[in-house]
Amino acid sequence: MNPAGYLVNTPEGPVGERGLFYDYVLAGNGVFVEASDGRIRVRSLVAGCMVRGLPPLAPSLELAGGKPSQMIFRQALTLMRLASPMELYVAITWTEEGYSLVVPPQQAGGAHVTYTRVPHTIISLHSHGVLPGFFSGTDNADEQGLGVYGVVGRLDQLVPEVCIRIGVYGYMSL
Repeated sequence: MNPAGYLVNTPEGPVGERGLFYDYVLAGNGVFVEASDGRIRVRSLVAGCMVRGLPPLAPSLELAGGKPSQMIFRQALTLMRLASPMELYVAITWTEEGYSLVVPPQQAGGAHVTYTRVPHTIISLHSHGVLPGFFSGTDNADEQGLGVYGVVGRLDQLVPEVCIRIGVYGYMSL
């Protein structure tokens, strides 16, 4: 089986050969990439264009565990504020037992963090301390998996800056 599949979105649904890891889908409004690993299912626009005669698709994100609780995000933000001005990485994982917040072993500074990968990660978050929340070139190079990625910055402010994106094996969408 090929790593990538190639499908065409027809009025009857997608037709073509599915891939092992992800599928490209040609639709009336562009080319999408779809992937799923049992924990997360994503459809993301790769290139928008008009393709006459094909029905459109919409981007989508489905998490097997549903939406994580606000409490887990508040815990992550609290840990990031405590670590500031140093960066901090946290993983939100999902297994059949539910969501967990994990802080793996890491080396951090004011403008970098390296960490041990965490199995079952569905959402990866890291802070930029008092710096703005943005995706750096290092983030772009590192975030090549399937998941939700976030950067939290301006932790010295009452309301921090938060940037979130969805990654599908190197394709990113906001």
